[in-house]
Amino acid sequence: MLAIFRTNQLLASILLVFYVALVRASVWFVPSEWEPSGYGPLAEWVYNHIGYAGATADIVAMALLLAHGFFINYFISEHRLASEVSLFPGLFYILASSMLPEFLHLSPLLMANTFFIIVLAEIFATYKKVECAGNIFNIGFWASVGSLFYPSYLFLFILGFIGLNILRAFRFRERLMMLTGLVTPYLLLSAYYFWIGQFSAFWQEGLPASFAFLDFVSAPNWLVFRSLAIFSILILVVLFSYRSYIFKQTIQVQRKINILFWGLLCTTLTLLIQANIEIGHLLVTAVPVGIMLSFNFIRMPNRMAEVIHLLMLVIIFFLQFRVWLMSAL
Repeated sequence: MLAIFRTNQLLASILLVFYVALVRASVWFVPSEWEPSGYGPLAEWVYNHIGYAGATADIVAMALLLAHGFFINYFISEHRLASEVSLFPGLFYILASSMLPEFLHLSPLLMANTFFIIVLAEIFATYKKVECAGNIFNIGFWASVGSLFYPSYLFLFILGFIGLNILRAFRFRERLMMLTGLVTPYLLLSAYYFWIGQFSAFWQEGLPASFAFLDFVSAPNWLVFRSLAIFSILILVVLFSYRSYIFKQTIQVQRKINILFWGLLCTTLTLLIQANIEIGHLLVTAVPVGIMLSFNFIRMPNRMAEVIHLLMLVIIFFLQFRVWLMSAL
């Protein structure tokens, strides 16, 4: 199957439509009682218009995931981060974002990952660019918008700060631009809430309730261990592959790959500020893990890559259809 996605024709990303349909097929067969938690005002607005469950929400989630895959393939190719151009970065992001049954919904994390990807693209675009005030402002702006879907995505501001330090010399004016971008969406949203008479409710009740320290929602131990085990393995594979990622790469590519690693590290900050953390919170790692995992498969011998990918699909299908299979038996 992977051979189909080894093409360097980015227009062939349309093939990811079938891959998304495959790895998320269980949403049409396995009943779910999932409800979102810890979401921000923009995610609430989305849910008020299309709901968080049902066919419409599932289709929107698939379309959003597909758009993520398209854009990841584009900007990874543009910045030459992989050793060869292929559709693997988007494909393995989709795979990582569908790894657990808890990921298969229109979650606030899935929506916020849109801005994780955009922030990475804006950071990368500042490298050796003299006039990049717009990109720097956008880093703060899109980090802020992401946090209005899932509050702990404020960590993207920290990632932006680190990314600029890696790619550019420190300039206080540029950090001030990024901070201005960060506060702008909150000022606009505050003006809206003031207009509808809910300004105090937003700042005194709604926003503070979105933040908490190590606020985990209880879940069966086996579910927690299962999810942590799967993502611990993926993260360890990525961490131990660092040398292979930067081997014989240009300084520019090495720095940008370092930013991906910092992005993975910064996701741990979300545990310190996010309220109502559930198993699905692991989706916060999908962008850096999916992209860098694709680098492993690009370098891997074709037959080995096919076997490991097939094994991962079997695990995914087993986890997704486990309840359905048990009820059928």
